[in-house]
Amino acid sequence: MVTLVAQFTMKAGAEPRALRLVDAVRRQADHEQPGTLLYLVHRVLENKKESRTLLFYECYRDQKALDAHLASSSWQKLTKAWPRCFEGTPDRIDPTFVRRIGGFVHLDVP
Repeated sequence: MVTLVAQFTMKAGAEPRALRLVDAVRRQADHEQPGTLLYLVHRVLENKKESRTLLFYECYRDQKALDAHLASSSWQKLTKAWPRCFEGTPDRIDPTFVRRIGGFVHLDVP
């Protein structure tokens, strides 16, 4: 299993388009990538208000599944639109790989 946390920041004024691109990645992962086991997107709060920073928590069956996610058409479209929608460059995303040692999820909570 491959689990990672990543974050990147939307450009000011580009939030609606950036969020649509991220949602397209989520939808494709959900419907076409069986090796994507968990894909959660959060908006970081600063002083209890939404910031432009997104935090991703992702879990893949294996490295092959992560590679398939990164090769997906929706991810490629997002990276192509990166200069207009997100700060930095996609090659500057620095995911943190983690290994779960405990915890739980209540599936009835949105």
